[in-house]
This record gives sequence, C-alpha cells and structure tokens, in this order.
Amino acid sequence: MKVSTTLIVLAWVIVLLAALAAGVGVFWNDAGKPFAFTTIHGETVQLAGRGLYRYDSTLIAEGFRDQDIYILAVGIPLLILSAVLYRRGSLRGGLLLTGSLLYFFYNYFSMTFGAAYNNLLLVYIVLMAASLFGLIYALTLFDARAFPKHFSERLPRRAIAIFLIFIGVAFLIIWGGLDLIPTTLAGKLPATLGHYTTVITFGIDLGILAPAMLISGILLLRRESVGYLFATVLLIFTLVLNLQLALMGVMQYLAGLMSIGQFIGMSVSFDLIALIALGFTIALFRNFSETVIA
Repeated sequence: MKVSTTLIVLAWVIVLLAALAAGVGVFWNDAGKPFAFTTIHGETVQLAGRGLYRYDSTLIAEGFRDQDIYILAVGIPLLILSAVLYRRGSLRGGLLLTGSLLYFFYNYFSMTFGAAYNNLLLVYIVLMAASLFGLIYALTLFDARAFPKHFSERLPRRAIAIFLIFIGVAFLIIWGGLDLIPTTLAGKLPATLGHYTTVITFGIDLGILAPAMLISGILLLRRESVGYLFATVLLIFTLVLNLQLALMGVMQYLAGLMSIGQFIGMSVSFDLIALIALGFTIALFRNFSETVIA
C-alpha cells in the first residue's frame, strides 16, 4: 500500500473536527429540559430540550451523546494509531485506517442527514466528505490483485465470508422484512420515526451496508482478490461499530429510555456480533503478513 500525505492530512482533519463535534456533544449542557412535541403526523414525541441535541428525541439524543463519548474514547484514538502506523509504512495500519474511515463516514453520514438541525451541521458535512473521499482514496492505494497473497492458508476465509453475508441478510430482514415493509403495507409509521422526516438507518443500512456485506462475502467465498480487501475493511468496521452500539444500548437502558426486553434484544445482539467480529479480526491479522507470502 502506498503511503500518501493526502490521506494522512485527511485523517488528521477528521481527528480534529470529530474531537470538536464530539466534545461539544458531550460537554455542552444548558438549563433546558425535555418537552413534548406534536409531529406532522399528529403524534406526541418527547424531545431532549437541552444541549446540542435539544431538538432530537430523548432516546436519539442519548444515543448521540453516547456515540460522542465512544468517538472520543475509542474512535479518535484508533484513527490516530492507524494513521501513525500507516505513515510508517505498515499495511496493517493502512487496513485499520481504511476501516476507521468507513466507521467515521457511517457516523457522520448519519449525523448529517439524521440529526435534528444544530449549529454543527457544517462540521458534520465536512467530516462526512473527508471520511468518504478518504475511504475511496485509501482503497485505491492497495494492490488488490496481490492482496490475497498476504494471507496464509489458515485464514478462516469461508467462516468470515458467511459471517458478513449473515449480517447483510440480517439488515434486510430486521429493517426491511420486519419493519419497513410491514408498516408500509399496513399504512402505518415505523416506530423509530418519531418526529423525524425519515429513518436514516433504513437508508444507510439497507442501501449501503447490506449490499456491501453481501457482495464482499460472496466475493470472498469465490476467492476474488477484491473480496479479501473489502471483507477485511468491513470486518474492522463491524467490530468498531458494534462495540459502539452495545455501549449505546447500555446507556439508553440505564437512562430509562429502553425496556429490559429491548435492551436484551438489541444490546446483547450487538455484543455477540462484536465478539464474533473480534475473533475473526484477530484470526485475520494472525494469518496476515506485511509482505507477500510465496
């Protein structure tokens, strides 16, 4: 993988702006309080009423603050570490950096289009753009044809591919088959809509992540060169993101915004996916060489 100054600069731009955005989200609190709001659909929703996310629902606002905490504690340090390793010429560092860029793109795409308007919208847009184009650029720096030759034959290739395909199918079933399609056919609103105009998670998970997981898993099963690269990046992303989602579930439950049933169904699922992703990520890097294996 070529070392690019441009990519390193983009990574540091993301570090600085993400620290700003997440820091404001965590530490800025005013004297406001939650209040009821009637949506355009005639439903009453409780809004947070204070801090940066005052116009988000109480559940989503708590999730955004938890996300900010995680970004400060895990996301930014991971991005810094991976950028430093990549700058030193480490291929592992380059893979971690690419997976981290996908993680930041996912979060700030969601914030740009999903959060109620606040004064950091421009920052979210820049973060989304920097992480998206950094991700695309990073992928072009890999020698995709030679990439599979960095792995030993002990790599659990089939198991990793099936895991990614399973996640892709799970997205389609959970968001599409169990939520969006039934509510649309019944002429009802999704329970997760609240006062928002759309559910951004449907768009990004069904429109981007699910196809990416399915295609990468299939390509890896077929031993396609690009499948090894995409699967590695998505595996790192899956681990980092699901650890965040597990934390968010715990914090939302402790804040009294989630029932025990919802907590078990969501947080435990994210924990399980994160553990499996961790095991596969460890196995992947154990069977990975910085140089091409003859």
